[in-house]
Amino acid sequence: MRLRSLLILLILILSMVPVYYLNRWLQRVVRPRENAGRFFLFLLTNFVLVIVYTVLVVGIVVRMFGR
Repeated sequence: MRLRSLLILLILILSMVPVYYLNRWLQRVVRPRENAGRFFLFLLTNFVLVIVYTVLVVGIVVRMFGR
């Protein structure tokens, strides 16, 4: 049980690396500091990114360690 928990934690930590670089790329492309419209577009894309990435990571964990 402890090994399973550590593997899930490792998956979660490793899954944060691509999101970090994707967020940096989005900041360069969208440039949210220029005006309010770009800022809200940036917020919307990050919201969608969080939802999609959460579903993806949960799906990976469930497939690997299913019931």
